[in-house]
Amino acid sequence: MKAILTWHSIDDSGSAISTAPGDLRRQLEWLARSDVDVLDLEGLANGGGPRDAVALTFDDAFENFASRAWPLLSDLGLPATMFVPSGHTGRTNGWENGGRLPELPILRWEALARLAEAGLVLGSHSMTHPDLRRLDDPALRREVAEAADWIRRETGCEPCAFAYPYGAADDRVASVVSEHHTLAVTTEFRILGEAETAWRLPRLDAFYFRRAGRLEAFGGKEFASFVDRRRRLRKARRFFSRD
Repeated sequence: MKAILTWHSIDDSGSAISTAPGDLRRQLEWLARSDVDVLDLEGLANGGGPRDAVALTFDDAFENFASRAWPLLSDLGLPATMFVPSGHTGRTNGWENGGRLPELPILRWEALARLAEAGLVLGSHSMTHPDLRRLDDPALRREVAEAADWIRRETGCEPCAFAYPYGAADDRVASVVSEHHTLAVTTEFRILGEAETAWRLPRLDAFYFRRAGRLEAFGGKEFASFVDRRRRLRKARRFFSRD
């Protein structure tokens, strides 16, 4: 079994984008001592070897990553990829609206560059975090190309991976992203299949593995069954929310 795991904010608010620091510690410490290989994202996407394996990703570059996630990752020797919304660095996740999610500060370029020097892999999360499907072609290309350019210029890193804002992509969006990156990830909730397109890789949101024992079942039938049930519930919820 292979999967890409993703986190957003590491805080105690209990919001849909939040994982409590204690839960993150439990998850990462289990991965570090388990028989599951923790690989970099490109390595996993390229096959990852014969054993159960995961890659770790963090979206939105929140400041609390530097204080609460990176020390753990570093101490445990676990690789991770951070997806950066280039136009929001040093600001907040102001694209969230409705007051349902916390407004959180995003790391500045200087801090991102230091993390990259220490081993964190930086990927792109667009410039301003829009639904890319709703943009015309020139705006879409700016969101994708300029975001990658900013990461190169400000950190010296080549952003090989891209995370679609809201996980949303169609063939047109994926085609533009493929011109600038070697792979891209969605928020489709499932484990990796035998044959995946590099531009539509699914991820498992660690929010759903906060309960002790959930992530620890990785590789078994119980884990696969839970992921399938959760995937079906998410799909049904999105279908009925259209009405």
